[in-house]
Amino acid sequence: MNPIISLAHGGGGTLQNDLIREEILKRFSDPLLAPLPDGAVTPEGIVFSSDSFVVTPRFFKGGDIGKLAVTGTVNDILMAGGIPRYLSCSLIIEEGLTLEELGRILDSMKETASFCHVSIVTGDTKVVPRGAGDGVYINTSGIGFKRSGMRLGAERIGAGDKIIVSGAAGEHGLSILAERYGLESGSLASDCAFLGEAVEVLFKTAGDGLKFMRDATRGGVWGIVKEIFENAPAGAILDEEALPVTPVAAAVSKLLGVDPGFAACEGCFAAVVSAESAEECVAALRELPGCRRAAVIGSAAGNPGETVLKNSWGALRELKTPAGDQLPRIC
Repeated sequence: MNPIISLAHGGGGTLQNDLIREEILKRFSDPLLAPLPDGAVTPEGIVFSSDSFVVTPRFFKGGDIGKLAVTGTVNDILMAGGIPRYLSCSLIIEEGLTLEELGRILDSMKETASFCHVSIVTGDTKVVPRGAGDGVYINTSGIGFKRSGMRLGAERIGAGDKIIVSGAAGEHGLSILAERYGLESGSLASDCAFLGEAVEVLFKTAGDGLKFMRDATRGGVWGIVKEIFENAPAGAILDEEALPVTPVAAAVSKLLGVDPGFAACEGCFAAVVSAESAEECVAALRELPGCRRAAVIGSAAGNPGETVLKNSWGALRELKTPAGDQLPRIC
């Protein structure tokens, strides 16, 4: 591995995975950490997650760094099968940020936390010299409690299970890219959103047929599905044509050469459910405002650890994860 850290090491691709496994995981060996979950579930039934947010621009269509900091950690707890309750808020503020802008960000965090039914109960504030940051970085850690009856784990996935997504792919990453470079993107906006209602509907519909969930943040839908199936007892076959992408997102991705399947989402997740519940799950999700484009995008099949894409001609190819993110600093 290159001895110098680059932006690509934080992009959710193979370089970041190598960094985590070779430099971090081997130093902090623990059975709870070994599967690299977005949220750890302790033997006491506590679900714990932490995330840091460095997005630029700090305000964007569909949200801002404050909203993102709350929903990002809350959603990680939801994906781990938890009911989120408490958050911390740690701020690293660069000298020169205006109190007006900081106030807007904090007001957004307060409003979002209330909407997500969580309380911000502790935190920390540091100020760094001008030039040593980018306005403000935010870390949020969250605690929740394991949901009764929900059994999640890659080991539960079996041949024939279906892979579904809760909404359109790549909305957040492509929207950030368009705003960052001043591109006209029409109605395209970040899908930054609380996923609590969608999880409730999915669990109510699938019951014990719900095997696994992961929000499609860095790495996008394709990246996180590949990550899920690296440790599953079956492989995955994904239907490239089935991935839901809005027309405007497709246009932006084509213009810039960005694969929407690898572009980050902040209000969309992938789940593995039993075959018999899949269509009912998709129909139930489509009743929700943020999930109109929910779809089945593939099946658990093939050799364990392998993920392949099927194109419109039926040809199969191995899904290759980029070395880094197509777009840095998107969350």
